[in-house]
Amino acid sequence: MTASKQATDALAADLYAVVIHIHKDCNSDLFEAVGALDLTLTQIKLLHYLEEADEPLALKDAAALVQVSLPAASRLVDDLVRRRFAERNEDLEDRRMKRLSLTEAGSAVQRRLNAARLSGLTRFTESLSEPERELLQTAVAKLLERPEIADCRPEEQL
Repeated sequence: MTASKQATDALAADLYAVVIHIHKDCNSDLFEAVGALDLTLTQIKLLHYLEEADEPLALKDAAALVQVSLPAASRLVDDLVRRRFAERNEDLEDRRMKRLSLTEAGSAVQRRLNAARLSGLTRFTESLSEPERELLQTAVAKLLERPEIADCRPEEQL
């Protein structure tokens, strides 16, 4: 194994430790939010995919994304539509096909889940000493130069 590969593997292991530590703290807030919303993890995954989609998703594509059968996807979508987290409309070109999109209420669910994740990260950064916070800020600022990372910042910090 090359020195570069060893260094990369060591950094990945160290980053894993940090992420797991942060996750342990974030999970309680996230699980509380999920419990309050009474959504399954598959529904949460589907809401995420709907939020990321550039256009409404066909039901069969949504089923494939969350890895469930078409009948199972139809049932979970029925619940999301009933709760007004998603909309189901006929495809303009093929009326037999249904297209799914996220509603404002569905977007609010995503914001609530993201806020729960962010609260754990806030507690983590508050636990750092000033020198640790400055080092982390310097490293993160460099990473935020990558647009695909910067695009993931919470809306209120864009």
